Amino acid sequence: MPTRIARPLRACALIALLAPASSVAGPQQAEIHALVQELDYLIEYAEGLARKYADDTAPVRFNYPALLEQLRMTRMRSAAYLNEVRTVVHPAPPAPVATSLTRRR
Repeated sequence: MPTRIARPLRACALIALLAPASSVAGPQQAEIHALVQELDYLIEYAEGLARKYADDTAPVRFNYPALLEQLRMTRMRSAAYLNEVRTVVHPAPPAPVATSLTRRR
């Protein structure tokens, strides 16, 4: 249960750090900030699914670690964008992680 308490605290700390940057920078940064919050939710939900289906014995299983890696990387890069100097131009969104989302036994 400590992680249930720690995650919201981390999220609150992140929101406090990002809120000034997103409110000053404009609507696009505010939208990206909202995406970061949604990614936090998806990461938590995927972690729960990974725990729930950890004992799945199917020959082909969903690769939750790969999904979590992609979500965390996208979240990290998106949050880093919000913290960078505003003069840096990003012509494309963060690149996806190239790991497959299926695992074979």
